[in-house]
Amino acid sequence: MISETEQIVNQVRAEYKAGLDYRHQREAAWKQAEDQYFNKQVKSLKQRYNVPVPTVPGFVETLLSKVDDPPTIKAEQAEDADYKAVQKVNAFREVESHKEDYDWDMVDVDAKKQAILYGRAIAKFFAQSKPEYKSNLELVDVYDFIADPIGGSNLEKHRFVMQDNLFKSKEDLKQGVENLGYDSAAVEKIINATSQDKIVDNDNQYKSKQSRMMALGIDGITFNYAGQPLYKFIEAGTTWKGVRYYVLFNNETGTAVKCVPLKEVFKSNLWWFTSWATHRDTFNFWSKAPVDDIVPLAEMVRVLVNQELDNRQKKNWGQRAYDPEMFPNPADLQWRPDGLVAVKSGSTVTRGIEQGVYQFETPELRGTIELVNYIDDLIGEKSGINADTQGASDEDKVGIYYGNLQQVADRLGLYNKSYKKFWQAIGRRYVWGLFEHLRSPMAVKIIGEEGAEWDEIKRYEINPDWNIKIEGGNAELAADEIRKKRLEEIMGTLQPDELAIISPRWRAEQKLRAIGIEEDDIRMAFDVQNEGNREILSEASQMIQDCLEGKPYKINRGANTAFVQKIIDHATDTNSLTDEQYMKLMEIAEAHLPVAAENMARKAVQMMAQQGVGPEQMSSSPSEQLYGSPEAQNGTQPAPNTPQGTQSRSAQFAP
Repeated sequence: MISETEQIVNQVRAEYKAGLDYRHQREAAWKQAEDQYFNKQVKSLKQRYNVPVPTVPGFVETLLSKVDDPPTIKAEQAEDADYKAVQKVNAFREVESHKEDYDWDMVDVDAKKQAILYGRAIAKFFAQSKPEYKSNLELVDVYDFIADPIGGSNLEKHRFVMQDNLFKSKEDLKQGVENLGYDSAAVEKIINATSQDKIVDNDNQYKSKQSRMMALGIDGITFNYAGQPLYKFIEAGTTWKGVRYYVLFNNETGTAVKCVPLKEVFKSNLWWFTSWATHRDTFNFWSKAPVDDIVPLAEMVRVLVNQELDNRQKKNWGQRAYDPEMFPNPADLQWRPDGLVAVKSGSTVTRGIEQGVYQFETPELRGTIELVNYIDDLIGEKSGINADTQGASDEDKVGIYYGNLQQVADRLGLYNKSYKKFWQAIGRRYVWGLFEHLRSPMAVKIIGEEGAEWDEIKRYEINPDWNIKIEGGNAELAADEIRKKRLEEIMGTLQPDELAIISPRWRAEQKLRAIGIEEDDIRMAFDVQNEGNREILSEASQMIQDCLEGKPYKINRGANTAFVQKIIDHATDTNSLTDEQYMKLMEIAEAHLPVAAENMARKAVQMMAQQGVGPEQMSSSPSEQLYGSPEAQNGTQPAPNTPQGTQSRSAQFAP
C-alpha cells in the first residue's frame, strides 16, 4: 500500500509539472526581453546591417537607478513594554543584514532588476540555529520558481510553491540526516539510484536558463563541470488535506528526503518564499514586466536604425552600369590610387566617356531621425524614464526638478506598494526566525538614554506579532519631497489672521516632520509633562507584565516619578485586575517611591546647578521642591505641586 509520504510526493511532482508548463508560456516574452537587454544580434540577410541598439538596456538601467535605494525595515512595538526589545531587534537586523558576505541591499538591487525584466522578484528567507544562529535571505531566479497557476498575485495564498535546481553533495545529504531530519533510507536510495557524473544540469526540461546564457554568448551546457557528484533537488511547499507540508525531493527518482508538516520547519506556518510584482494582477502570478512595453518599441528603433545604415551603405557603395564597348575590362573601373582605365579606341568619337558609366541612385530616407526621436519620447512619456529623469535635460533644473520628481513618484508609486508588502513579509519572517532560532543571547549596540550602549537581545523578549513598517525607497522619498515643497509653499501664503487661528504646536510639528523627525520622537518632544523617558517607561511596563505573570521583582535603581506613576495608573485604570494583582502593583509602586524621590532630587540639584542657583538660594530641599514638605507627603497639609492641594496618586503611597 502506498504511504502518505509517497502520495504527497506524487502530488508535488504533478504540481511541479503543471506550474512549469504554465510558466513556460510566459518565457517567450522573457526571452525577447533578454535578447534585447543583452544586445543579441538577430539573424538577418547577408550584406545587411544588423547592429543592436541599446534601447532596452538604457531603459532597464535608468529605471533601476531610480529605485535602487534600499528600504528601511523596522519592527514596531505592540505595547510600551516592547519598546526596548524592538530597539534591540531593529539594531541587530541592521547589523546582520549588512555583513560583508550577506548584504540585503544587494539582494534588493538584484531583485529589482529581475522585477524590471520579468515582472516578478522572488526571495526566500530562513533562519538556522545550528551551529549558531544565522538568518538567510536569498534571491530566487524566476526560472527556478514554480507557482500555483491559479494562485493569483498573493503568493501566501498559493496551494503550492517550489524552487528548482537545488544541488546537494553526498556530504550535504549525510549532514542533513544528522542535523536536518533527512530520511536516511531515502538518502541512500537517491545516492544509489541516480547517476554520479560531475555535470550539473542547472535547468528544467525546457532549457530556459540556457537560453538566457546563450544570449550572452555563454555555453552553459558544455562547461557545467561541478568537480564532485551532485544530486538535484526541488524544495517544495504543498497543501495536503488542508495542512501545509514541507517537501524536499528528487524528481528523477520521486523520492523525498524530508516530508513533514510545515510547522515543524517554520513555526509561523508561512511559506518561506515572498514575492512582489511591478504590474500586480490579482488573478495571474506571472504578470507583465515594465520592459514588456519597451521591447516592441525598441525593435522598431533597431529596424529603423539598421535600415538607415543599409541605405547609407547603398549610397556610398552603390551599383553602376557600364558600356562594355567603351570599357572592355570592368575591373579597371574599381577605384585604386593612380589607377588607369582602358577605353576602347573609337568608342568616344560619337559620345563622351561620361556616357559609358551609369550610377544607380539610392533615394534618401527621410524622417528616420524624427521617427526614432518620437519613439524615444513615447517611451519616456509612458514610462517616466526620459531625458530629464536620466539627467540629460538642458532645461532649467530648478524649474523642472519637482515636475520630474512628481512624474517619477507617480510612475513608481504603483511598484512601491507591492514592493513594500514584499519587504514587510521578509521582516515578518525575520522576527519569526529570531523567535524560533535565537538559542542564546546576542550582543547588540543600541542608541539609549546615555548614547550608544551595548545590550543583549534574548529570545523571550521577541514577539513575532510585532507590526513591520517599511520606509524609504526613491519613490517614497520623491513623494515626500513634493509634499514638503507644497507645504512650504502653502505656509508661505498664509496671512496673519490665518496664522492666528492655526495651532503653533501644529506648525512646529510640521517643521519637525519636514526634516524627517520620527512621529514617536515628535510626540516625545511635545510631552513636556512627562519627566521620564521611553526606556524607563518601557522598563515600568515590563515590571507590570512580570508582576501579572507572578514573577519576583527587583528594585529598579533608575526609577523616577514617571516610572512609579505608570505602575499606579495601570493598577487603578485596569478593571480586569484581581485584588491580589492590584495590591502587588501598589506594593511595587510604594517600594520604588524612595528611589524615585532620590533620583528626582538629584536631577533637581543638577538642573539648579546648571541655572546657577546655589544651595543658599534654595528655599527647601530638592526633594521638598519636587514632592512638597514632609507634612504634605504625610497628608497633613496640601502638597504644593498638586492642583488645589489634592495629593497625587504617587504621594498617597509615600513611605
